[in-house]
Amino acid sequence: MNLDIGNWKPFKFGKLIDDIYKAKAYAKIELSTSSHKRTGYLPFVSRTETNNGVDCYVSESDVDNIEDGNAIVIGDTTATVSYQSNPFVTGDHMIVIRAQWINKYVAMFIVALLRRERFRYSYGRAFLKESIEKTYLLLPARHDGNGVIVKDKESGFSDEGYIPDWQWMEEYIKSLHYKPLATAVKKQTAVPLATDTWKEFYLHRIMNAQMGNGIDAVATTSNTPRYNYVSRDSNGNGVVGFVDEIEGEEPFPAGTMTLALGGSFLGACFIQRKPFYTAQNVAVLSEKVPLSDYVKLFIATLIRNECKVKYQAFGRELNAHFRKDFTIKLPVAHDENGLNVIDDRREFSDEGYIPDWDWMEQYIKSLPYSDRI
Repeated sequence: MNLDIGNWKPFKFGKLIDDIYKAKAYAKIELSTSSHKRTGYLPFVSRTETNNGVDCYVSESDVDNIEDGNAIVIGDTTATVSYQSNPFVTGDHMIVIRAQWINKYVAMFIVALLRRERFRYSYGRAFLKESIEKTYLLLPARHDGNGVIVKDKESGFSDEGYIPDWQWMEEYIKSLHYKPLATAVKKQTAVPLATDTWKEFYLHRIMNAQMGNGIDAVATTSNTPRYNYVSRDSNGNGVVGFVDEIEGEEPFPAGTMTLALGGSFLGACFIQRKPFYTAQNVAVLSEKVPLSDYVKLFIATLIRNECKVKYQAFGRELNAHFRKDFTIKLPVAHDENGLNVIDDRREFSDEGYIPDWDWMEQYIKSLPYSDRI
């Protein structure tokens, strides 16, 4: 099934649900716990990001209020979202959502969209019940056999009368299959990696380096989203949201690279596939000369490795360095006699060295799975 969001419509989440409430909180330390499910034990759902929100399993005899399964659960201070199919109990700050349309397939679809809202919230700005209800989700709308969107204002799902196409969402999730990732590139074709002749280059000499938009998440909306929103994250190519056009802000073009200047994922560097805005402390790198994605991936990897050694989150971050004294070592171009080619213009370095862009591309192409890029 094709995922074409061009005709999707915004729905206020509060209009889609039947009930939303804060669950009774149990203190894990006061309960009999186990790391594995066993007879008489229930999932204990907390604000953890891992294991679908299940922190551990607790004894049924220790609790007097068990939540029914088939519910979406949100940790309000962390904006962590999960779907619980079986009965469960929760820790503190957990919101339970129930609706007639919820089943494991539609819930997976909705949970994925709610998780994309996480970049707007934190301990300082919690994803509270009122905020959850006011959140707009872009969803497929029901249409007739001719592709015309059906409207029914009596449905109560939207002021315009749009009806979410729950059946399509379920079928889409059911259609998602995977097979083991394969590659036609053999390990023995890898280009030897000899770094002893590499030379040091300032990042701002080989790439155009500038600060991003610096837009706070709270200043964005997602009613009719057009652009990716890139933050200091190491997952999803750094993209944490899909936001509306922001008046007065110019999006950066696809093909440029983003670099997290601080935070827990300092040095996270990615090629952006679509036009985008950035959050605070995100730099944008653009090419001075045409570079392939293979070369950009090579450079991004070196940037990350350099940051692991010389820089520190919340200590020695990149803000004061990426346009000044941040360096990486690269292979340099040489002639048929093995002598380094010198550029009289000294564009990339004061010594006249020229990065060997072609070698970098060929190296990445020689790696297994490079044919999947």
